[in-house]
Amino acid sequence: MSAEIVFRAAVPADAYALAELAILGGDGMYEFLLEELAPKEMLAGLMARSMKQDTGGFSWRHCFVAEDKGIIGMINAFPAAWLREEERDILPQDRVEILDPIDQVQDWESFLINGVAVRPHYRRQGAGTHLLEWAIEQAKASGFARLSANVWADNVAARALFESQGFAVRTRVEIPPHPACPGEPWGLAHVGGSLLMVR
Repeated sequence: MSAEIVFRAAVPADAYALAELAILGGDGMYEFLLEELAPKEMLAGLMARSMKQDTGGFSWRHCFVAEDKGIIGMINAFPAAWLREEERDILPQDRVEILDPIDQVQDWESFLINGVAVRPHYRRQGAGTHLLEWAIEQAKASGFARLSANVWADNVAARALFESQGFAVRTRVEIPPHPACPGEPWGLAHVGGSLLMVR
């Protein structure tokens, strides 16, 4: 790992970079859910407004970052039960229903790693592992016996990262492909569905 990479707690000014990395780590999920609310070039700005807030699981308060002349990685983690309190009324219900199987198998008593991402140029240098170790420490400090993460089955790099830190697949759920229709910019088509990984 580069000696120049610094790890620190996020601050409100990081919100836009956090949003960019959350989109990267979501591997198509945020585009799929939010395409009706914001065109692709405005998506990070929309999400940054939420991440700049002091409350909610998606807040900067629950993020940790890797920095090297700018933010190059982030992790967002919080008690899984908080997802039940997130506002979903603004999201297209047909899209929410497609992803509902992921919620159906969620480990609601765990500490959830909601997202982790490292910019491509900085991958395979240990930044992702260091970010994940921060989340593990946060879970222990908060008294959680388990951590969980939802990972697309075809995201080989993410699976390997979590497995290297003792996570194992507990449940696999099928998510029906939702390819982009004519005139729509995004779709959602992952092979093998979604995995609930637990440590």
